[in-house]
Amino acid sequence: MLAFNSYIDHFVKIWESGTDSLPLFKRSYSKREQKEKEGLFSKFEEKATSYQKGKDLRKLRESEPGTIFFPLFHSFLRDIFDFEPDQLEIILSEEFKFVSRDFFYKARQFAPELSPENIYQAMRNAWIMNSIQLMMNLPVEITPSVFAYSMIYPYSDNLLDNPEITSEEKQEFSHRFNQRLHGEKPHPNNHTESQLFRLVEMFEEQYPRHSFPEVYDSLYIIQQAQTRSLKLIHCDDINDITVREICFEKGGASVLADGYLVAGHLTPVQEQAIFGYGIYLQLLDDLQDMKEDQEAHTRTMLSCLTGVAHLEAFVNRAIHFGRQALDELRFFNGCNMDALLRLMNHSVEMMIVESVGLNPEFYTSEYLATLEIFSPLRFEFIRQKRNQSGSQRFAFFKKYFEQIPSSANFQKSSTMI
Repeated sequence: MLAFNSYIDHFVKIWESGTDSLPLFKRSYSKREQKEKEGLFSKFEEKATSYQKGKDLRKLRESEPGTIFFPLFHSFLRDIFDFEPDQLEIILSEEFKFVSRDFFYKARQFAPELSPENIYQAMRNAWIMNSIQLMMNLPVEITPSVFAYSMIYPYSDNLLDNPEITSEEKQEFSHRFNQRLHGEKPHPNNHTESQLFRLVEMFEEQYPRHSFPEVYDSLYIIQQAQTRSLKLIHCDDINDITVREICFEKGGASVLADGYLVAGHLTPVQEQAIFGYGIYLQLLDDLQDMKEDQEAHTRTMLSCLTGVAHLEAFVNRAIHFGRQALDELRFFNGCNMDALLRLMNHSVEMMIVESVGLNPEFYTSEYLATLEIFSPLRFEFIRQKRNQSGSQRFAFFKKYFEQIPSSANFQKSSTMI
């Protein structure tokens, strides 16, 4: 079994030795600069919307998918969110363009019942696995395991997060899924379980159990972590240290499984580095989902905090922790690692700052004003756009895929499903 407990101990020490001071950011923005970027944001929205009707729609349909949208998206990322040229080369490379389209069509073919929001949720994990492929100098592609593991999320998370499903039913599901991960063949109780079991078959086809035992160890760990996390729902008698351990285990194990399903084998140093990256992403998720967790009475490291000052200190500490955790990924020897790590850091920190702006009721006006300086868009503008269209990233995801004719023929998509 993988030595994940030592990884938790390692990153707990980093967390406890961290600082609560406000992080130094590379770039700050004046109110004038923010309003200028907001104007560019609105123009981008108008242009993207225009490609869904009239002459622009005909022009779009007659062009190759992405040839019009991606130059526009390049400008959007560069001029509004200040992604650097070498970072944009990664985001908008031909490899990433293709894998996104390929994943979308595979997902629609495998799971026509899933909404675009669910597919976007799955694709976010596929992008993490694609970044690990880059770190390991592997081809950036949607392998059977990349597809299967990413698709597990919308199925399992939606079931486990559904308040209408009892805790006992969730435990029973977790038990049957654990049996399937261990190679047993329990009968699926519903369509969701049937789909999940099909996804496990894709792991088994790419990674035979006798040749890749650590791949399955990593899956057992994330399943164990998911099961333990159920204890955080409607439970107030778990101490803060245990809550943190479950949070770190769940986040680290998730991305550790990403790594094994990408590569089949990892060194201990690579395991630990990927585990830390997963913890950082879990901290981001908890910050983004504060309201939902509060409404669902789910314990997180944030709900253990008392007082606004402690929450603000948590945000600062999370950013410092993330920078140190991402720095451990330098053990990988992929091409353009410096650009990739700066891209990952820039993206996560923007989302952390955005999460603060979207939840002003949890912070003091002084902290909001301090952190807003490091956002390219004013918090009020971000909240307005979120109220209009939900997640900005999901809105852009939809705009890109809406331009691709449904009859587009992707031969690779049919070879795996």
